[in-house]
Amino acid sequence: MTAREMYEFALIEINKLEAPSLLLEDYNYFINKAIQQYINKIYNRYDVNQQSTDDLRVLKSSAILKLDPDNSELNMINLLNRTYSCMLPSDYLHILNCVVEYKVLSQNFKCYDVGTTVYFPARRLTADMYALIINNAYMRPMYKRPYYFLNNVNINPDVVTNPDMDDQVVSSNRADSIRLPFDRQSNVTSVKLEIRYGNDDNLFKAEQVYIDYIKSPMFVRLTQTQIDKTVDTSQVLEFPDYVCFEIVNEFVKLLLENASDPRIQTNPVVNQTIATGIPEQQSQ
Repeated sequence: MTAREMYEFALIEINKLEAPSLLLEDYNYFINKAIQQYINKIYNRYDVNQQSTDDLRVLKSSAILKLDPDNSELNMINLLNRTYSCMLPSDYLHILNCVVEYKVLSQNFKCYDVGTTVYFPARRLTADMYALIINNAYMRPMYKRPYYFLNNVNINPDVVTNPDMDDQVVSSNRADSIRLPFDRQSNVTSVKLEIRYGNDDNLFKAEQVYIDYIKSPMFVRLTQTQIDKTVDTSQVLEFPDYVCFEIVNEFVKLLLENASDPRIQTNPVVNQTIATGIPEQQSQ
């Protein structure tokens, strides 16, 4: 399905194909908003069943990232002085899982041979959770129980914005800048991933991290020239057709609500599908 086809399908849904009242600027805004809403809805139930996994399969991606010791002032205190970090890909949107690769440094430690590589899954760490598990022997960060944490450390109290945000990045992401189709840039600055596994890395040194994540969707942009042409040359959407129809449903609901159309009451019922991804016996 192309961007122009989705535009025409939306006009059919709101029954205004002969006299379209949808401005092209409004379309470009609402279609990208509808895609984001659909992704967030599916991500909340990702991997519940095969359908929910297939819904976002085109945005599923993996990456192998090299870890380096984090020597920022905040992490030099004893509590965090064995923090390793890396920057996530620029198209990062939501993380799915994280596995840490260690290099064994000790000659005679349990069943591990020196120089070998071992892998341990990392758990998600929340801001309030870390203070509670520091003194909990069963949940304390350690080599076989690492935690991952998304963080951007600002050590300058006089600067409220991220110090890593330079003028070049800001100027290319201004509101008046031109967004091109196929653009996946969703973060103004790189997202920092921290791996925390206690304050001792003399036996196990974190080398790399393997992540599966949901990447940002391509930006959809339709122009008047593409609409006027007989042959459809607009952008081909990356989602399979059945997902595009679900996005059309989200898109139309946004349009009806924006126009205060009374059909907003009946449209969700008429267009309800099995895309909830929750088995019937679980929803009762």
